[in-house]
Amino acid sequence: MKTHTRTLDIPEVDQIPSFMKILDDMGVGNNVFLKGIAGTGKTTLGEKASYAHFGRKENDKKELPFVIITCNQYTSPIDIKGGQTMYGYKEGGLIEAWRDGKILIIDEMPKLDPNTAGLLNDPLAKSAKEGAVIFNGLNEPIEKHPDFGCIATGNVTGKAISSTYVGNNKQDSSLLDRFSGSIYEIGFNEKLERSLVYPALVDICIEIRNAILKYEGKDHTASDMEDIMTLRTMLNFQRIYELEMLRATGIKDTKGIVSRPVRNGKTLKDCMESYFLVMNREKANHIQGEVNMTKFLNRYQEAEMKQAFIAEYRRRNGLLVV
Repeated sequence: MKTHTRTLDIPEVDQIPSFMKILDDMGVGNNVFLKGIAGTGKTTLGEKASYAHFGRKENDKKELPFVIITCNQYTSPIDIKGGQTMYGYKEGGLIEAWRDGKILIIDEMPKLDPNTAGLLNDPLAKSAKEGAVIFNGLNEPIEKHPDFGCIATGNVTGKAISSTYVGNNKQDSSLLDRFSGSIYEIGFNEKLERSLVYPALVDICIEIRNAILKYEGKDHTASDMEDIMTLRTMLNFQRIYELEMLRATGIKDTKGIVSRPVRNGKTLKDCMESYFLVMNREKANHIQGEVNMTKFLNRYQEAEMKQAFIAEYRRRNGLLVV
């Protein structure tokens, strides 16, 4: 694979221990597999690694450096290698990445039907081979671009059926062998969470997660939590929290707009209630009592918390602190 000048001026370099290892794997042509529970940012990590590998900054408004195949029970050979559709011939994601020198992100790979997944065996066995040739849906030979690479993601590896992630299939061992030595467990990353989420919010979210783990008799390495508190959940909460606090404080946002209070608008309290709504009632009550949820919900809109929000909002958005 061609050597690029990496872009390393992104937080993930220091906050995700595996980031540089993933880039090294990509640099030598190894296929990478990112395994972890839902919401830990596996796909996002694959995208960030793709940009960094090619020496580019994220969202630089150029053609994407990756092609994503989102896997599910309906993913077909056409999605992977190409084929005829009612609208004519459609090129597959694998072929596009192979031909054009992009990173192929196989998102949720264990959800593939094992027979369909078998189409990946030959190409992924050749990822590091110069000038390797595979065939597209028209049976045309396609030579591998030197920059082709592959990152797969999954809640499980596919070695066995999961009772937690029932949409995954048991995969042939030969497929997993294509990622041997380059499989990374992507779990909870408190350092990254604290860098992305407002302090008051991340504190309570981590407390909730720890209380859930304690209730289920598990630790922070658990990959089969019945209920989860992930970075994705935190960011979902944060978008509403930020909107609510902008309305409550009346400060200007990054566009210079002042948000006015909205009657019955959504709040962080609404997010929290929705989160606990899908949890077993006895468990939800226990967790909320353990973290003193009532105290947090009564305090987060107090004057001191509003001032802390204003300072943090301005800091993270590069606005003048007044």
